Amino acid sequence: MTDRSTHSLAFDHFELNDEQRREALFTLANGVISWRACSPEACAVPRPQGHYPGLYRAGWYDDAARQVNGTITHTAALVNLPDPFGLTFSLDDQPWFELRDDTLHTYRQQVDMQRGVLTRRLSFVLAGTPVELVETRFVSLANAQLAVLRWELHAHKALTGLRVRATLDNSRGNFLIERDRDYEGRRLRSHRWEHLPDGRAGVVATLEDTSRKVAVAVQTCAPCQWQGQVADDRLVQDGVVEWPEQGPLVLEKRVIVQVDDEFYGLSSSMAALPNATYVELLAAHEQAWKDTWEYGRIRVADPAVDHPLQFAGWHIQQTVSPLSMRHDLGFPARGWQEGYFGQVFWDELFAFPLFATHRPELASSLLDYRHTRLPAARRRAARLGYGGAMFPWRSAHDGEEQTQPFQYYPLSGHWVPDPTHLQRHIGSAVAYDAWTLYLATGDEQQLAGKIGDLIIEVARYWASAARYDESRQRYVIEGVIGPDEYHNAYPHAEQPGLDNNAYTNLMAVWTLCRALDVLQRLPTALREDLVERLALRPDEASHWEHVSRNMFLPFTADGVLDQFEGFDRLQPAPDEWKREDNPRLDWMLEARGDHCDHYQVSKQADTLMLFYLLSQDQLQALFDRLRYPFDGDIARRTMDYHLGHVFHESSLSKTVCAGALAHTDSDASWMYYQHCLRTDLDAKSDSGVREGVHLAAMSGALDVMQRHYLGVCPAVEGLRVFPAPPPGLGDVCLAVQFHGQWVDVTRIDDVITVHLRALSSQPITLIHALGTERLEPGSSVNVSG
Repeated sequence: MTDRSTHSLAFDHFELNDEQRREALFTLANGVISWRACSPEACAVPRPQGHYPGLYRAGWYDDAARQVNGTITHTAALVNLPDPFGLTFSLDDQPWFELRDDTLHTYRQQVDMQRGVLTRRLSFVLAGTPVELVETRFVSLANAQLAVLRWELHAHKALTGLRVRATLDNSRGNFLIERDRDYEGRRLRSHRWEHLPDGRAGVVATLEDTSRKVAVAVQTCAPCQWQGQVADDRLVQDGVVEWPEQGPLVLEKRVIVQVDDEFYGLSSSMAALPNATYVELLAAHEQAWKDTWEYGRIRVADPAVDHPLQFAGWHIQQTVSPLSMRHDLGFPARGWQEGYFGQVFWDELFAFPLFATHRPELASSLLDYRHTRLPAARRRAARLGYGGAMFPWRSAHDGEEQTQPFQYYPLSGHWVPDPTHLQRHIGSAVAYDAWTLYLATGDEQQLAGKIGDLIIEVARYWASAARYDESRQRYVIEGVIGPDEYHNAYPHAEQPGLDNNAYTNLMAVWTLCRALDVLQRLPTALREDLVERLALRPDEASHWEHVSRNMFLPFTADGVLDQFEGFDRLQPAPDEWKREDNPRLDWMLEARGDHCDHYQVSKQADTLMLFYLLSQDQLQALFDRLRYPFDGDIARRTMDYHLGHVFHESSLSKTVCAGALAHTDSDASWMYYQHCLRTDLDAKSDSGVREGVHLAAMSGALDVMQRHYLGVCPAVEGLRVFPAPPPGLGDVCLAVQFHGQWVDVTRIDDVITVHLRALSSQPITLIHALGTERLEPGSSVNVSG
């Protein structure tokens, strides 16, 4: 892998064993369509070895019944759509062209993140003639339904009799992830095909629910007449091209994807194929990317840091874009791909501070996804006898829980029950996101609307789920699972769930406090409207107050905040388990007839999440409210204790540690940060990156830079800037939106400057280590750090 600039990424050799990881790394998307970077010539064969064609429509799930381990399940999964990108050629009746190490002279694949364009350049010999193929592809950020593939074939002489083959394939299905095969498989049934001699073609396919339709229309532009045939759910179009007298031979595929209510018939979909020139389509796409990058980009002088941050920013912005706002979409953990079935977890928690301060309209759209599912979350809580809203750990289209009932453990070949739907802390993540948007925008209308709705309904859930324990004179939360998924039950327990997970309990308290803040901060008329709409009873706020002051937290004998009640009584883990050549710990132990539940081990940072999300002052205020001792020494010992148990087998773990330690151990924070920056870029060929990039880790890396290292945090009182730059960070610049005003924050030669742009319409309140001051438009102030 080579990097010539911080806004591009390139591979300068072909490696079949690494192709699926590169396909995920170079996936192109526009917030609506997602296209894996599978080679077109590989797509042109029925079952390409080592490649995986993938085309997805954001949020288009199928929950048809599957039998897994003897149980019927309706787990929703993002659908792999018909593949329209197959393209290859042959000369003199030789085999159809395909990539092979022994035939390539040169090879280079490169993404330009500034432009959202992926290119390949490869050279080879065809029937004794040197040929160069230049491929360009993009998923239009100017047209939500459009993707374009372009080939230019350069040769020193005309290649007469060159045959070209284009395919549109609906035979593939969802088969990327071996351990999920029983949940996946074929999901689409071809309903209608059409193909014309001018290269236009299309297919309409349905899910098992035949009211759910997708149309994929494609036009393959080439100097030939096409002859097509459909067999085995696959359209093959062949033609003999005329080599141009001057310039390269150009082959181009334009693709339109439409689903459900966007679809008015296949002829309509084919009519939507654009007539504009390639240059015009590309220019509109590039302009949209130029506009997107203008929104508060974070730049770091050190290329080793800046490059992975730009890569992260590119993936995040193509997963959630202005085009996404027209659709009902969340923030998928692995992007719009098959990893985790394309489902939505809590990963937006790591991206929301960025969206809220860079693109608040996109943050608001993501919050709409949750608010639209609020009625379903209320029904889920009511079914279990709780009040308020209980959001699912894994979400898709209908707001119901999508966690699969079983996980396949490949070392033993066993199906193991998956109880992680008990991660009720997802509700606090939704509330955190909502409050983050309010702090960044100061928008009282949204606070009185969806922001207030979400925070209050999650608070209602916590107030009803917390049980008052007379023996402790405190509230307890029982039978849940924390962020660390290696502990799902107590040793030898018959039922899953743990009691008093520290992160869950303290974030429940935080949420209850924010619900009280919502009522306190709203003007009277807006508050009364909110109270009436949510049918708030007069006694509810006082109950929230009581619960939020009397929640139980687990501590070890020496005063350290424990992960959950009883964690300190588990067996210590042998040091050899942390060897890098070991398989994943839960798979390894289960194959031995053992279980992580028995040991003091953590897959990822759990309690440390508190130090990642909340500042020392915020944590101190919560502990004071609960009347528990807490100071810098307890915080440091708590972090050391949990760092000793974490195995970092989650992509998020080192990101969380980098943020949690930023203000207390700069060296350790920087070490973790440098690791988390390259989570996907340095992954092995057979790693989970093949299933989609880790968006939360990418978002978290940007969040740590902005919110921890530069210390930029919106607050009720104003914009807080309390930097904690680690040694070796160097110069940084970023821009954030605060209450609709653009603020530039720079670190140059160890001096951190905050500047309110001159075009701002009003001053802001700036809070930093030297005090609080009013920052007027066009003025700057240096802050310590």
